[in-house]
Amino acid sequence: MTRTEVHEPPHAAPPPAGLTERLAALAMPCPVHPSIHLVEAATSDWARAAGLDPDPAASRLAGWAFARCETGAATLLARWLTWMSRLRQAPEALTPVLAVAAGGEPGPAPLERAFSGLWAACAPGMGRAWRERFTAGLAAQREATLARGTSPGGERTGAAGSAFGRYLLDLAEPCLGVEVPEPVWRSPQWRALAEASGDVAAWCEEAVAGHGHADTIFLERSNREAEEWTIDRVATRMEELWTAARAIPALTERHGLGFAASREVTRVACAFLTIPRAYLELLLEIPRYRHLG
Repeated sequence: MTRTEVHEPPHAAPPPAGLTERLAALAMPCPVHPSIHLVEAATSDWARAAGLDPDPAASRLAGWAFARCETGAATLLARWLTWMSRLRQAPEALTPVLAVAAGGEPGPAPLERAFSGLWAACAPGMGRAWRERFTAGLAAQREATLARGTSPGGERTGAAGSAFGRYLLDLAEPCLGVEVPEPVWRSPQWRALAEASGDVAAWCEEAVAGHGHADTIFLERSNREAEEWTIDRVATRMEELWTAARAIPALTERHGLGFAASREVTRVACAFLTIPRAYLELLLEIPRYRHLG
């Protein structure tokens, strides 16, 4: 046998079905915002003016997630995503950021000042319940970060992914100019939708960011068992997400929302579908993870 010959075991297990095979929606091209170049330019200019390094991936994510929304909505989401990506590099900024959200003045740090501007663009148009939801998500992220930093070996001990998903998804409302009525967002159906969406987005975001925790999808191709488990985990959660989304029209009818209000709530529910799809697209762009597709 020559050195170049390779023999597979006689009963080698076939590779696991990829995400594209498991999730029919991924087989179709992901639409992107028709003005993505404007979103990218405006977001990069904003980041530099705020003293933050631009993050091209943030604009791509927003362009996929809000492909059918107004350019302003996609740009606002891209700015928030840029801010969030820089916050990961300096999680200690969460404490002064929460102080700004409570009405304090921002300090000189770029993350604080950038948050102050984003908060001023979003919070005044939203009610107290939304502001409390959003800041609770930030606070949960801070607590999860502190727990991760003090745990043995630096492994994650809190629900950081859940916290991440919570405040990311809460941003869909001000970016779209919609506030979901409290009886709707408190319902088990809406919670199931938000939790499933947040889980997929958080798993993909952590993998893209390179966090190699045991409970994330940071995988190498050589680990067949882990690869299969990951694909199954993401595909199952996406299917649960779509199932949860199908319950929303009945939910809005049950709460007596009129046509216009139901349509606005449905726009937010659709964002809960497109945000994790955008993160999956970004994940599968990375050479390390292309085999999962």
